[in-house]
Amino acid sequence: MNTARLSAETEKLIQRESLNPELTRALRGMTAFVAPLVICQLAGITADAFFAAIGAQVVALTDVRGAYRFRLVILLVVAVIVTGATLLGSLAEPYALGTVLAVGGLALLSGLWRHLSWDYGPGLGVASALLFIVALAQPHGHEPGWQHACFTLGGALWGISLQAMLWPFRPQHALRHAVAESWMAVSELFSAIQPAPAWSRKQQDEIVTHRERELRAVLDRTYVALSAAEGGRNAGFVIHLQELQLAAARLGTRAVTLNASLEGISDHPAFPKLAAAIDSLLLALTNLTRSIALTTITHRPENFALSDVRLRRCSHLIRILSGHLDNMTAAGAETAMTRETLRQIDSQLPAIEKASRETVDRGGAGPSFPLRLPDLSIFSLRALSSWVNPSPHPDPVLVRHTMRMMALTMLGMAIYKGFDIPRGYWIALTVIVVLQPDYGSTRKRAAQRILGTLAGSLVASAFLWVRMPLPLLDMLIAATVFGFAYHQKQRYGTAVFFITLMLVLLTETSSAVHLDFAMDRLLCSLGGGALALVGALFFWPTWERQRFPATMAAAISANHVYLKNVKELLFSGGSFDSKTVQIKRATEAANSAAAASLQRMLGEPASRQNNIEFAATLVHSNTRITRALTVLMTNIRPGEPLDAPDLSIIAVKTSGILESMAMAIETETTASADLSSKLAALDRLESSPKTGRHQLIHLQLGKIATELSAMTLAISPSSAAEKAQAEAQTA
Repeated sequence: MNTARLSAETEKLIQRESLNPELTRALRGMTAFVAPLVICQLAGITADAFFAAIGAQVVALTDVRGAYRFRLVILLVVAVIVTGATLLGSLAEPYALGTVLAVGGLALLSGLWRHLSWDYGPGLGVASALLFIVALAQPHGHEPGWQHACFTLGGALWGISLQAMLWPFRPQHALRHAVAESWMAVSELFSAIQPAPAWSRKQQDEIVTHRERELRAVLDRTYVALSAAEGGRNAGFVIHLQELQLAAARLGTRAVTLNASLEGISDHPAFPKLAAAIDSLLLALTNLTRSIALTTITHRPENFALSDVRLRRCSHLIRILSGHLDNMTAAGAETAMTRETLRQIDSQLPAIEKASRETVDRGGAGPSFPLRLPDLSIFSLRALSSWVNPSPHPDPVLVRHTMRMMALTMLGMAIYKGFDIPRGYWIALTVIVVLQPDYGSTRKRAAQRILGTLAGSLVASAFLWVRMPLPLLDMLIAATVFGFAYHQKQRYGTAVFFITLMLVLLTETSSAVHLDFAMDRLLCSLGGGALALVGALFFWPTWERQRFPATMAAAISANHVYLKNVKELLFSGGSFDSKTVQIKRATEAANSAAAASLQRMLGEPASRQNNIEFAATLVHSNTRITRALTVLMTNIRPGEPLDAPDLSIIAVKTSGILESMAMAIETETTASADLSSKLAALDRLESSPKTGRHQLIHLQLGKIATELSAMTLAISPSSAAEKAQAEAQTA
């Protein structure tokens, strides 16, 4: 056996789990489920083993971020809610009307959880519904309802204990992991920028755009986690992590700028000669940022030593690439932008090295086991409320979704009780799991659940012909629980396959199971999925074409504000302040909202879509405008105002066109003629760049004007008429 290779593979596995602990999560979920199940079996309490095992698994698989005091409170809230759902199901079971009303109330609370937290609300709604259904499935008078609830609470507390088991040994891990996620997101962005032979330019641009949005979401989540942990005995440590987080955000901004600048020179005849140097640099930056993420989590000197080597390599490669770019004199401003971006990245490397070294220094083990966890030592309202949606007004779409959920779950439960359908409670649970606020997501989730259930039922039918001993059943249950937890986030259909197997095997531990069990679940899942699809299609639907104009206009308006702010700092010589950071974050978030709206529209029926190609053009062009503004932002130099009145006029005119564009899209009015005249007037403005900086800024303003022209063409009446004519000819 090659022990060196085995050791290297083990080290890679440990590193991968440190950065993306899917395997650890699956093992935690399996342990949480199997331990109370086996204990209850040994004690002869088979009826309540379901509640203890499921309650433990629900809590153990709840992913919470931030300081440990924050995690503990969230997990306790989850434990209380699932215990209450179990008690409600036990109390309502004997009464048909009570059961229908109870499931409606549960759906209403599920909408409330979503409003309070989009991170934890959806999962909490499904978990509470599951425990409610399990309690409802118990035979009448079998056990007192409070006993089921007590076992659920006991299992949930075991799940919390399992989550908290390692907290005393790594008291800083919660916040460190949050910051490491930001560095991993930057690493994924650099990886996406690398040219791939199998990708077309359009495909690569879509991947890069997706990575940019993921980076924005991760940075925002980490910012919330660090803000909630401010103050207390660990103030200095939190400040250090905020500096490390800021370094990741700044490097991510330069990654966006580097991608934009490389696009500008990609068609130059000399670009193929640069391809090898560019690819080497991007690979080095990808490895560096991944290494920084690992160092942040492990705070081990050997990881920092590797990061330090990669920092030096990146610096050397930047100088080599800059030297090659100096020879591309014909490319003009495009190479100037690339060289400036590389210079800014190189200037950041010492700060990254310092922050990374400090995280190792702060991670040294103490002289003894800590008597209390530093981030469990205090509770603050700010920390406890940071996960709650601050908006007092619920989203109208969420209100409609909640009302639709109430109506459909009550209908599903009424069908089950009224027709006495065997195991018909799966109809209501399927509705709760499948139904989403938009039709496209509902259709996708229904297909995944039905196919997963069908595959699981077919495989489970093979187990029904063999009577297995209890230890073997428990081992198979553990394997299916592991598979469910491992695939739950990424491959929902596969997770449903494993959960179907688990339910069949779990039921067989207490009583004989026949083929009708799997078939009943399959048929009820089909009925629940069909009910959810029909409900999403006809019950108070909110079609995305009605929401898209306002969402798109908000994204364009955000770019308008972004341009005004960047223009003010460029021409006044101001500094890059917190206001600019907030405006940039808001602009990127608005772009993400517009892209999500477009994706929802793509999932809707063709008859409900409206000018989908033009909507895609608007989203794509607006994103590229944001990239150009980010490039302009990186050219802000405190104390060095830009002396170029002609460029100032161009920026003001461009800002006005953005504002008019947003108004035209939001009001859905025909303003293309006015926009075209403004763009023509903008084109007539002349500018004579005096320096490389002037030339670079002029180039980016020109790119913005080009994208605005594409957007104007997309919303023009002639484009809509041409599309309608083409569709008529196709039909």
